[in-house]
Order: sequence, then structure tokens, then C-alpha cells
Amino acid sequence: MIVRFLRIETQQPIRSGHIKPSGQYLGTQGYLPGSVLRGALAEWMKSQHRENEIAGLVRTLRFGNCFPCPPEVNDQLSYPFPMTAVECKLHGGFKEAESDAHGIRDTLLLAVAYSELARQRVSLPVPLLLRCTVRRGNELCGGRMERVGGFYTISANGYRRVLVTEVLQTKVGLSRYRRAAQEQMLYRVVSLQPPLSFIGRVWTDNEATLTLLCEALNQVGVGGLTTRGFGQVVCSAVSIGGKSIVNRLTTFNEKLRQVWQDLADLAGQFGAGSLPQLTGTYFSVDLLAPAILRDSDGIPTLKLTLTYLGQVLEPVWWATQPTFVGGFSTAWGLPKPTCIGAAMGSVYVFRAEQPIEMLAPWLEELENQGVGLRTDEGLGEILICHPFHEEVTPV
Repeated sequence: MIVRFLRIETQQPIRSGHIKPSGQYLGTQGYLPGSVLRGALAEWMKSQHRENEIAGLVRTLRFGNCFPCPPEVNDQLSYPFPMTAVECKLHGGFKEAESDAHGIRDTLLLAVAYSELARQRVSLPVPLLLRCTVRRGNELCGGRMERVGGFYTISANGYRRVLVTEVLQTKVGLSRYRRAAQEQMLYRVVSLQPPLSFIGRVWTDNEATLTLLCEALNQVGVGGLTTRGFGQVVCSAVSIGGKSIVNRLTTFNEKLRQVWQDLADLAGQFGAGSLPQLTGTYFSVDLLAPAILRDSDGIPTLKLTLTYLGQVLEPVWWATQPTFVGGFSTAWGLPKPTCIGAAMGSVYVFRAEQPIEMLAPWLEELENQGVGLRTDEGLGEILICHPFHEEVTPV
């Protein structure tokens, strides 16, 4: 399959399904899951009396997730922050976007190097404690670093945080018998306010199928409550460039070796003696969507394992947390099975003996396929060596 990019511009408030905290409150997610696009296509096919073609059509498509970006950003993807991204608790935000901000940086390479040194029984003089090192004049901030959530994109002025505006509307429930307003039956709907754009990846074998998908989204709409004034969009295919797998792998390993050397030099100042060199090829697998993972016995797990040339690779370092994965099937008219998965933003780091040139084709195929179960719905979408991991603070 070949990867293509879709741009979805909202014309009305848009809502994608979320776990209901109560029966009278309908929340929303801050992005458009691939399952929402898949459901819209199925709904449009049913309206065209082409139900028999749905199963065959969706097999030729793999739906990625569409993440929010400012309307003026036309040629850049937005991404969820990895779980290793941190910001100063006192002055959070990107330096380029907010004048008083101390910046957002990544801790993955530092954590991996520290962990690998400890695994080789190298005694480090201090624990891995993260504090803000920004100085204003002669004063050191020293604020605690906290995890960052949400999405970001890269504009002409550098990194930029993507903020979405949620609106709350109160609706009147209808009686199923009288088809009129039901007394004392109100519910509240949270949606994302336009103007807003979403950009995401779709894998397909046929350009005509992509055109069909855009037509379906333009006519049916996206998300829930499309018959009640929500979800009207304009969908189009866009061309977006990016770094190749080889480039990302090379940069990731160069940065990791630099951080490794900085930590090794620090340990050497305290009499650690001769330290080993970093060998092998390291790469990260970053979840851009929740993933349903199973171990070799079929038991749910949060730990991702990979198989390369018959060899099982286990992560040398990882950060994740559980989340609920569910949804509603438009084609079936029934809720989907609910299960526990690894949350969006989870990061897994692996080590292989093979060189970058040998690993690159396999990792590119892995990125196209995704990991875990139900990848055709947008679950398990991944990015190999997330570019944000390059934003590591020198030791």
C-alpha cells in the first residue's frame, strides 16, 4: 500500500466519540480516529445501496488518524506529544510561541542512555532528576519538569502547540413514541469549534478509492450527530513531505550516542574508569493512536514486542499507560468490543545488531502496517523514531 495524506477542514462543530462520563453528557476526542473515517465511508456506501461492496472496499484501505492543526498550516503534519515530552511547570510552552515560556523538550534519549549505562553496571554519581535549566539573568529557574499532553505542529516559525476550542451545547431529547420533545430530557454535547483542520494518513492501493473516500466524507460528514448540525467537512488530498526512515534512524542514533558520551564523561569524572561504547542500532516505536497488544499467549499487555528475521525483540526501555479502546460500528449498528490498550503517545525503544540500512525496509513496512489488533481502524498507528526525540537537552 502507498501512503497518502488527507486534509479535512471543518465547516460545522465536529464530535468524535468518547467514553461517556454519564448518560446525559457526550464528550469528544481532540482528534479524528481512523475508525470515524471508516464509518463515514460505510455509511455513505449504505446510502448508495452498495452494502455488498463495503467489505471489499475497506480491505483496500488502511485508515490513519487525523490530528488537528491550525488552518493556516497547509503542508505540515501535526503529532501528539510523546509521553517523554516535558515542560517547565512554572513557565510551560514552546519558546518560539510564547515569550515567557522555557521550552518543551524530550527526555527519551537521556532516559535510554541512563538506563543502558545502569544495565552495564556503570555507577552514575547522581539520579536522573529533571529540572528546568533556563536562566533569566543570573537566576536559575529550577522548576519541576512535567509531562506535556495534546498536539503540536511545525510552522515557519518553529514548533507550535495546537490548541482546540471545545464548545458545549444543550440539546432536547425526543420521545421515541411521539417524535416530539420529551419533558425533562436534556443532554449536553461537547464538540470542537471550527475553523479547524485535520491532517492524517491513509494507505491505499488505488487513487480512485481515495477520491471515493473524500466524496463520502464531503457528503456524509465526519463524527457523531451528523444529522443534527455536526460534522460537515471539506476533504481533499494533499501532498506532504517528511524525513525518510533512514534519515530518522541515523539522527536518532547520532543523538543517542552524543547523550551516551556526555553521561559517560560525567561518570568518568567520578572514577568510573573505562566505559563501554554504545553498539548496535537503536530505534523507537511511537504510538500515534491507542494500540491493542497481545503477548505470545494472547493475553492483553502494554508491552510491545517485535519479530525481525525470526528473532523476538523486546524493548530496552518503554513508557506507556493503559487506556480503554471501544467505539461504535456504523456498518453493524452495534457497539464495538471494549478492551484495554496502550495509550496514544506511548514510546518503546528497541535495540538490534543489524545496521541501519538493513533495518530500514523492515521498519518502513512496520510503519505502514501498524502494530497490534484492528489496525485497519486507525488503532496501532506508529511513527518510527519520532522527530521530536531530537529535542533532547544536553547533559
